Amino acid sequence: MEFYLVPHSFITRTLPHLVPFLEKSEYWANGRASVDDIVGFLYSGQMNLWVGVYEGIVVGYLMTEIKQYPKKKLLNVQYCAADTGVLEKAGEKVFGILEQFAKDVGCSGIEFFGRPGWAPHAKNQGFDTRTVVYEKHFEV
Repeated sequence: MEFYLVPHSFITRTLPHLVPFLEKSEYWANGRASVDDIVGFLYSGQMNLWVGVYEGIVVGYLMTEIKQYPKKKLLNVQYCAADTGVLEKAGEKVFGILEQFAKDVGCSGIEFFGRPGWAPHAKNQGFDTRTVVYEKHFEV
C-alpha cells in the first residue's frame, strides 16, 4: 500500500473515490459535520487530504490539520476511514509518513481522537492515551 498527500489541485478528481469513506466519517462525526462540511475543510485549505492506495484502488483516507497552540504546534488527524484491515497492514507506514511530515512542517507531535479500536495501533506507534472522550447527545 502507498500513502500520499494529495495536492490541493488534485482534490476534485480524488473525491469521487472517497465517497464511501467520507460517509463513514460523517456517521462517526455524529452530527458534528456532514460530508459537505468535511470536503469544505479541504477546499478552504484548513486541512490536508491523504489517501491510501493499494493496487491502484483508494482503500482509505485521512485528513490532517496543523494546530498552533500557544506553546507548541501539533499535527492533528481530524477525519479518517478505510477498508477493513488497512490499519493492520499499513499502520506503521502511515504513522511513519505522518510523523515525518509533522517534523518537516515544524510540528512537535501528532494528536488525534479515535474510537477505542485505535488504542492498540496507537500504542504500537508510541502514542500515549491522555484523554478519553465520552459523549451524550440530545435533541435541542
